[in-house]
Amino acid sequence: MYPSPYRPPFNSAHGRANIVKILLIVGAIATGLSLLAEALSLGISPFTEGQELGDNPSGVAITLIIFLFALLELMIYLTTVVFFLVWLYRASNNVQAIDPSRGLNYSPGLAVGSFFIPFANLVIPYRAVKEVWQRSGPPEDALLSEPSAPAVFPIWWFFWLLASFAGNISIRMSFTENADATTATMISIVASALSIVAAVFAYLVVSAIDKRQEETSQRINLGQFSGPPPPPTNLQMSERSYFP
Repeated sequence: MYPSPYRPPFNSAHGRANIVKILLIVGAIATGLSLLAEALSLGISPFTEGQELGDNPSGVAITLIIFLFALLELMIYLTTVVFFLVWLYRASNNVQAIDPSRGLNYSPGLAVGSFFIPFANLVIPYRAVKEVWQRSGPPEDALLSEPSAPAVFPIWWFFWLLASFAGNISIRMSFTENADATTATMISIVASALSIVAAVFAYLVVSAIDKRQEETSQRINLGQFSGPPPPPTNLQMSERSYFP
């Protein structure tokens, strides 16, 4: 547990959540276009090293299109990862503002850093994200037991892991000289499809946490009473001197 001695200020993560959701939509669209390009490439003779550009213009064109979409996907993916982790850090911090007495099993730093720890990144990120949702509700809702996270959480993590595994296999096959091009393309298409599904459920997860925190902040007036009390003003001090 990582309890806090006082209630820190509640800093809404709503704006960051909206940015993450927009990036997830844009990334899913880019991945879908890449998937279509790879599917088209299955019916076109691939461009090989021994060929001239004029010998196989269709193969050159589809290879260039796939490369450009892959580059676009990578840029959007890296941007989404950065904004997702920035959002997650703030959302995790807000749990302390909601109820500092309960603490966290996974600190904001660990919630973010666990994505980069081998083997631990198979389990801890999911638990950390789920904990943020569970403890983002009003304190009185968890007096008896922690609420169960919505079904979209395990589904998101399941497809995220599948997409990651399929993507790793696809990348390794692309660097293997004797790999069958058709098989490699099919695996890449599967990885892209899984990534789109994972993005859809990631959108729902971000929305669920953001909605829960915003509703809780309004319900218990976190925006008005969060943080330590302000120092007394000169008027308050003068009133105290005349009216003990």
